[in-house]
Formats: sequence, C-alpha cells, structure tokens
Amino acid sequence: MEGGEVRHEIVFSNADIDVRFYLSADDGRYVPPHWHDHIEMIYMLEGEIQIQCETREVQVKAEELIVLNSKEIHSIWSTKNQALVLQVSDNILEKYVPDYELLQFQVEPRPMRPAEVTRLESLKKICHDMYVIYEIRPEGYLLKFNSLLYDLLFTLVHSYSVRLVEKEVSRNQKNREKMKKILTYLDKHHEEQLTVQSVADYFNYNPDYLSRLMKKQIGMTVSEYLYEIRINYIYYDLINTDDFINEIFERHGCTNYRVTMRWFKKRYGCTPKEQRALEHKKE
Repeated sequence: MEGGEVRHEIVFSNADIDVRFYLSADDGRYVPPHWHDHIEMIYMLEGEIQIQCETREVQVKAEELIVLNSKEIHSIWSTKNQALVLQVSDNILEKYVPDYELLQFQVEPRPMRPAEVTRLESLKKICHDMYVIYEIRPEGYLLKFNSLLYDLLFTLVHSYSVRLVEKEVSRNQKNREKMKKILTYLDKHHEEQLTVQSVADYFNYNPDYLSRLMKKQIGMTVSEYLYEIRINYIYYDLINTDDFINEIFERHGCTNYRVTMRWFKKRYGCTPKEQRALEHKKE
C-alpha cells in the first residue's frame, strides 16, 4: 500500500495452488487497518508482530501462530521478522463446510493446558511440512501439499472454530461495513482538520456512538487513527521526495509539529530527519 491507504486487500493465490502461501520476511513496519475475504494464518518463525483486531489485541512471537478471520478488520505492527503466511479464500471453505459463514476461528498463540499445547504443535508441524514440500517440490508435490492443506483446514474447523448465531453474524457484518466506510473516508480526507464531531456529522452519527464504534472495531479513537494514517503518508513522502519535513507534515494535515514528532518517534524510534538519513544509507 502506498502511503497509508486503508483498503480491502486483494489476495492472489499462488499460480499452482488454490491458496496464497509464502514465506514473509521484512524489516518491520506498520500495516494500517485492512480486510480480505480469506482466513489468514500467520506462523511466526523469527521476530514478533502486534495485531489489533476488532475485539482483541494480540502479540505473536517466534514459534507462535495465530489465525485471523475472513473480513475481520485488522492492523499489524512488526519488528524485523520472518513468518509463514497462509491465506485461504472463503470460496474454498464454503464448498466443504455447511454454514461456513457462521464459523469463527479462535487460536490461542500461547495455550496453557497440555492437550491444547500438543494440538497447536500438530498444527504448526502441518504448516512447516507444507513449506518444506512446497520448497522442495518433488514429483507429485501438489498431491502432498493439498493433502496437508486440507488436513490443516479440517483441524481448524474441527478444533478451533465456534459457531455463532445468525443475529451475531449479521450485527458484526453491519458494524464492519460501517467501519470500512468510516476508515475509507478518514484516509481520503486525512489532510483535513477532522474532528470527531465533523466526521460524526458527515455520517449522521452521534459523536459518542462514533467514538465507541471506532474503539470497539479497531481499538483506536478518530484522532489516534488519523495520526497512524498520517505518519504512514509522511514516511512515504520522507523517503521518496526531497521535500522539507515541515512541508510534508502540513501536506498531510499535521499542523501540530510537537504532537506529530511524538507520534513519529513512537512508530520509528527516531526523528523524521534521522529516518530519512537511515533510508538513504540503505540505497
């Protein structure tokens, strides 16, 4: 995503399999709230990530695993890391699981009970075996890969899913749709001096209702989300232009220099000037 754009993430399957499966490696970053029509499994190999979902905030460290539900709005903070990532389209699960839309997957990265630890280790082993077979690709590797994939999906459905009632699913979906419209609006107008009141007026919401909805769905206030998005845009311009830092701040709605600096340092651990110099060294 360029800048801080919040959007529906389009997931492309690998050319030879019906899912997206890959080894992710990056130096650490912030990914703004987004969503996709896939369940997503992240198996951390090195480093750690902090995931803010609609109803939870989870830290996932090396040798831990988490599953994100389809259409669930989530954002990610990460340090330098490596992880195996599997994304499975709703279309696949809908073919084999009746009323799949009522299922919600729940995987605890750090289970305490011995039986749950053993079960999670089995899930991680399947994921690891999928990676090995996909890397080596012996004759007939697709047969083995797909057998492991469906074994993994069966385990998720059988051992890590709960069935919601239709009213709850409908309510969740309505809240998500509201939230997606709000996030898209905030992103498009991030350079403006928006307030809770002005955003609430635009959507004909009560300001208190808007604040509660934001906090419940993404764990942030309107102001906090705007600064997260603005910092993404600032970082993008910082490393891709030679514009003055003050100009970049103002371009993206950051008129309070001191507050913006505090948010930037919180994200990157240094000043914009220091970050620009660091990025130039990498080139």
